Amino acid sequence: MPLPVAHALIGASAVVLSRRRFSLKRDWGMMVFGAALGILPDFDIFFSWVLGFGIKWHGSFTHSIAFAATAGCVSAALRREGEMRDIPVYALATLSHGLLDVITKKEFGGAQLFWPFSQRTYRLKLFDYFEWYPNPFTDPLREIFERAFQISCYEALIFAPMLAALLAARLWLNRRRERQAAMKEGQTGKETDEHYSERI
Repeated sequence: MPLPVAHALIGASAVVLSRRRFSLKRDWGMMVFGAALGILPDFDIFFSWVLGFGIKWHGSFTHSIAFAATAGCVSAALRREGEMRDIPVYALATLSHGLLDVITKKEFGGAQLFWPFSQRTYRLKLFDYFEWYPNPFTDPLREIFERAFQISCYEALIFAPMLAALLAARLWLNRRRERQAAMKEGQTGKETDEHYSERI
């Protein structure tokens, strides 16, 4: 199953993609918040591990579209500079978790995307991503941490370059827009000067 590293990087990437004029200086906090929201749905392991409801609770309502929409509204309200237009950004960062689980599950797991209207767990059944469901009550903690660290390293190698490429593309687009705006402003100023000269 995807671990927090993958979900955090995808959540941050969702923020970068969602902001039309992304600025690393201005929006870095929003990107970190998006990373946290990308991890948020996995807190349903509280029901599985702490309350002992079983592994079937993992991938339940916290992975749904409804939960993502709610998280988007609450997140926009909690952030001081939050605005209504940020709700879809935060909702997408949260929903990215459930969508990644759907894509990377074949034989088991998935996400209840349409909860509360449906309890069905969805998965594409194309491939399994690191088949591993740790059980802290039966598996040695050392083995759990070692395997988690190993998978996290793989995730960083896979998803960190994707986020870096998105950031580079966004910043390049920003500079291109700025140059185009400056050229347009320069042409407008030149036309104004020419018009003024003709009148004189």
